[in-house]
Amino acid sequence: MIAIHDLGKSHGAQTLFRHGTLQFHRGCRYGIVGANGSGKSTLLRLLAGDEEPSQGTVAIPKNCRIGVLRQDHFEYENDAILDVVMMGHAELWQAMREKEELLQRADREFDADRYSALEETILRHDGYALEARAAEILHGLNIPEEFQRQPLSVLSGGYKLRVLLGQTLAENPDALLLDEPTNHLDILSIRWLEKFLGDFKGAVLVVSHDHRFLSNVSTHIVDVDYERLTIYRSDYDAFDAAKRGERERKETQIEQRTREIAEHRASIERFKAKPTKARQSKSMGKLLDRIVIEE
Repeated sequence: MIAIHDLGKSHGAQTLFRHGTLQFHRGCRYGIVGANGSGKSTLLRLLAGDEEPSQGTVAIPKNCRIGVLRQDHFEYENDAILDVVMMGHAELWQAMREKEELLQRADREFDADRYSALEETILRHDGYALEARAAEILHGLNIPEEFQRQPLSVLSGGYKLRVLLGQTLAENPDALLLDEPTNHLDILSIRWLEKFLGDFKGAVLVVSHDHRFLSNVSTHIVDVDYERLTIYRSDYDAFDAAKRGERERKETQIEQRTREIAEHRASIERFKAKPTKARQSKSMGKLLDRIVIEE
């Protein structure tokens, strides 16, 4: 579905990663891990088209819809919470709004052809179930029904970000790009999100510091480390065990190599310090000469 080839990203003299060649497939869920500043969120922004790579390419099919978790809730402060979530499916939302406007002025003029086209779009996307789906998502994210018709501004910052997460999920895209989606969720909402993503048919790429969440959700792990992108076909726990095993093997190899170098140097020093036969004969001759002179 999504492919990267020879992908690299640098900021000035700092290289985050380079020569990344991977494919992300439908039905797979990729947890993206790495140290702070390694380039995890940058990778998502490159896939979303929000940043340009320093090298390589990102290939996304033309008809592939990407859902990206945004953090800018200020755009929707005056909109009803339920509407904000439904806006996630932009094409369907616009068709529903335009159809409503056509009906409101139907007593003056009515464009039957446009109405039919809008109705076809709504039916194709199962639009008459959109409000129920949005309400279900908000319920899963622990936003009570009594708040859902109120403007977004009534919520605290953390709950506003839950609504934006709901908006991304309601879009029903082909791929989801989620950067720290559990940051403002309680434990019940996290468990709900895990089930939602487990049932999701598209590709999921998620950055999270919540290792339990990653282990429950991920089918693959993308490790951003040593300026490389490495993919593991496993959940987080299996990846972590493999990573620790790999690190231990490397440390053992380094220790063994260090010992070999130290032993080699010691042998060289011993060889330098040990007199050869010629040097021994010369030293003995000087000693005999000194004895003769003294006598």
